[in-house]
Amino acid sequence: MKAAELSVDKQETEKGTVLKVLGELDLTTVSMLREPLLSQVAASTADVIVDLKHVDFIDSAGLALLVEARKRLVSESRLLYIVLTKGQQPERVLHLVRFDTIMKLIYTIDEIAETRP
Repeated sequence: MKAAELSVDKQETEKGTVLKVLGELDLTTVSMLREPLLSQVAASTADVIVDLKHVDFIDSAGLALLVEARKRLVSESRLLYIVLTKGQQPERVLHLVRFDTIMKLIYTIDEIAETRP
């Protein structure tokens, strides 16, 4: 059985800093996203954008990390944007667990201006 792999790349865009994640976000790889994500939450006063378009799989450990980041942002009236690919496992899971009610699930970075209150 092959071990899951994950990489995280930080990219500056006109919409803000995007954490681009590639691979599988599970118990064995979640630590690779934890530090960059929570550092981004702490280091900025802007909303946080996590691009999961190239994540093939997310499990409860990945979901818990997203909830942790969201909890830290909500106290400052900041948003957590999750960029997804339609039909992929992360999109189905995030909708199934109703994350669309607590964070912004989007399909392109361009949607950010349209969804920000």
